[in-house]
Amino acid sequence: MLRFALKSMAVRKAKLIMTALSVIITASVALMAYNISTQVSEGIVNTAAKYDMIIGPSGSATQLAMNTMFFTDKPLGTIPYSVVEDLQNSGLVNQAIPFSMGDSYNAAPIVGTDAALLADKPLKSGAMFAQAMEAVVGYDVARQYGLSPGDSIVTSHGLGGSGEAHAASPLRVTGVLARTNTAYDTAVFTPISTIWALHDHEDEDHDADQGEALVEGQAAEGDHADAHGDDSPAGAGVHGDHGHAEEGEICAVLVRSTGFNAWSRLSAIYGGDSNYLAINPNTVLREVMDNVDLSRRIVYILCAVILVMNLFVVSVIALLNMVDSRREISLMRLIGISMKKINRLYLIQNALAGLAAAALSLGLSRLCLLAIRRFVASMGIVLDAARIYPMEWVILLAVFLLSILPTAVCTHSMSRRATLEA
Repeated sequence: MLRFALKSMAVRKAKLIMTALSVIITASVALMAYNISTQVSEGIVNTAAKYDMIIGPSGSATQLAMNTMFFTDKPLGTIPYSVVEDLQNSGLVNQAIPFSMGDSYNAAPIVGTDAALLADKPLKSGAMFAQAMEAVVGYDVARQYGLSPGDSIVTSHGLGGSGEAHAASPLRVTGVLARTNTAYDTAVFTPISTIWALHDHEDEDHDADQGEALVEGQAAEGDHADAHGDDSPAGAGVHGDHGHAEEGEICAVLVRSTGFNAWSRLSAIYGGDSNYLAINPNTVLREVMDNVDLSRRIVYILCAVILVMNLFVVSVIALLNMVDSRREISLMRLIGISMKKINRLYLIQNALAGLAAAALSLGLSRLCLLAIRRFVASMGIVLDAARIYPMEWVILLAVFLLSILPTAVCTHSMSRRATLEA
């Protein structure tokens, strides 16, 4: 029966392929929608649970949370490093971790911090950084650029890797993080002192260039003054703002308080100061999740509509196939094949097509996740293409049932008519 079913499918392969494509596309969209939305939600929840306060310069709470938690967007500005020291000496915190960002290695952001930020992140190889100009790279960064402990990397000013390169001050890779499937996979971590050293060196070069320009300008103006009798001073406002953390400055502090009372006191101290912004990352990211959940519900509704429409299309195709197969069915009845066996034949055919469609849907959705993984990583979202949730198996079961249900209804109806006619 199975061999006959396969031969019959080969004869009607064009119709089966069109039906399978309709099911595969629908199922793949549903699988991707559920998988991506679930991974994003889990990532936000897990990341937000680590710290109960982030302190930074005044500005957008969402921008501060996304910058420090997912290494996306630009920092709001800088605050004094003394804030970290004050917190550590206050007795109100278990951890106060400095955070600075503003440089990059190709597309990977450089995060200036201390080793405590990576305390719960296992190393795949090498060791944690111990001093300035050392770095630990995320799993995806190491894989993409072929980095391993002992290599040197040249960073550049600004995010996106398009700024001026710090060619005279390369960082030495001491370790590679194990895969975490979080934004940590896509970043490079180094002591906060590295950030200061890089920018001090940059400022020295900048000041030297400005000094040369100033000397030339003064000479030119001296000549101009000699010619016109003007002895006004020159060179005011030479050194401007470079938009990065100078020595003694950081972009934010990640805080784990000792308890609710300590958190309340810190909120009152820093939240009441107009120069600072103190946020609870869980609260802020929950607001982001509300938007994600709304989008997810919209996608689910659209997927449900598509599935219903697809059920209608598959039912019509199955009905047309059965109408086209009436002559074939009559011949089988003529040679003595019972309607029960005929029903079984068509159910086997559609079951095989359904299994193939389910498997291809799963494979296509994983390929799509791999294709967009690098793109969404730039937004701080790291997708694990190998992760399959229980609900996805339910969706695949629905795909299988969608493939055989219309045929089962049609063959059952034909069996009843054949019985009545007999």
